[in-house]
Amino acid sequence: MKKIILFISVALMIFMIGCSSKDVSLTDIKDKLKDTVDFSTFSKEEDASYLKDTFDFDTDKIEAYEMYGPQTNLNTNAVLLLRLKDASDASEFKEKIDAYKANLVEIYKSYAPDQAKLVEDSVYEEHGKTIVFVISDKSEEVKKALADLYK
Repeated sequence: MKKIILFISVALMIFMIGCSSKDVSLTDIKDKLKDTVDFSTFSKEEDASYLKDTFDFDTDKIEAYEMYGPQTNLNTNAVLLLRLKDASDASEFKEKIDAYKANLVEIYKSYAPDQAKLVEDSVYEEHGKTIVFVISDKSEEVKKALADLYK
């Protein structure tokens, strides 16, 4: 009986460790992404109203953010880093990001299909209370950078 309890305890500990998310700051994420993505092509969006207007986010549920959008309407490149107050709100934010993506694809597919493809191939990751969303022509490199950061 003790062996069974010990086995279950060890299995539970391994499961909990495997499911836990490494806590990485938004600054660390941005710094890691700078090795891959050219941030000089972005405009930093400092005003939280941008998040409300662009994504329809409930900004009261956001603890911190970094938002970098395209400098012109001719491209779709973007980096959005969110730290939520509660990880259970992540699905709500994913739905709004998915709606944003669908809207961009619809807008760009007829006159800039290359930009629509970038949106379709964008990177979305959740790590606990942190959400990372990147539209870039370097999606695969972004995925690798995030995997390195969260390993």
